[in-house]
Amino acid sequence: MGLFGVLIVAVLGWLVFTGRIGRPSTRQMGALIVTLVGGAIALRGSVLVGGGMAIAGLAWLMRSPALARRPVRPIMDDPRARDALDLLGLAPGADRAAVVKAHRRLIARNHPDVGGTEALARSINAARDCLLGRLPR
Repeated sequence: MGLFGVLIVAVLGWLVFTGRIGRPSTRQMGALIVTLVGGAIALRGSVLVGGGMAIAGLAWLMRSPALARRPVRPIMDDPRARDALDLLGLAPGADRAAVVKAHRRLIARNHPDVGGTEALARSINAARDCLLGRLPR
């Protein structure tokens, strides 16, 4: 199979293992076919043409819209997210609007310009960033 084939299998295995590819879409299957055909052509002797095809297929696969979305773990699985929810005073099912509203309410009371501490303001901002990073847009 060669080094190139092992590399292709490793990248595809990584995509499946990390959950970036679940059930493949038509676009992902097309990219996979182009990658495999390119790898086969490269193994038969035309390394430039086959390698280019395989690299183009992998690039096409990586640009897939399904890969653009990060897999989101449930909030309650992450201790940082639980702490962020507690700090902002939110329930686990809070949406983006609730996170932003709670952040604004707390930062207005605890901002360093109003008498709060910088450490608390940083914690409130970090909690907002942690939760907004896990919620869909």
